[in-house]
Amino acid sequence: MAAEVVRLFGLQRPSPPLADFEPGYNRRDAARDLVRTPVRWDHRRLEDQPGELRDASSTGLFFRPSCGTVRFRPEDVVWGTLQIDGKARVFAGTVRWRGWSIEHRCVGLGVSLEPSSMLTEAELIALRFPRDPTGRPTLSLVRGGPAS
Repeated sequence: MAAEVVRLFGLQRPSPPLADFEPGYNRRDAARDLVRTPVRWDHRRLEDQPGELRDASSTGLFFRPSCGTVRFRPEDVVWGTLQIDGKARVFAGTVRWRGWSIEHRCVGLGVSLEPSSMLTEAELIALRFPRDPTGRPTLSLVRGGPAS
């Protein structure tokens, strides 16, 4: 059956076992922090595209492009900037996953960060608990919590 799906859809490699798609299955090795922060990204001829970072770990990101449709393939390279404590933080990574996220209830991209772009613990904390320019915590009332 899996070989037939690969042939029909032209997939490059066989699908993982069905057990990998059971609820709660997580392919990430690093712990994720749920966040809601703007991100700007580039991909091939698309430059300075808006989006929203939904979760981050030291080794990867999940973001929702504002354009809606996600026309990426696994192994595509994306790069962009995050705002961390009011400073632009450049990142580069490889698309590992694209599609509908049950957890975030949106279409998005899972990006594995390049080693030179990996986030530090301090940066992850700053993303999770943003501060205004005076250093005070900024509170945002998000309906349904950070994962909505």
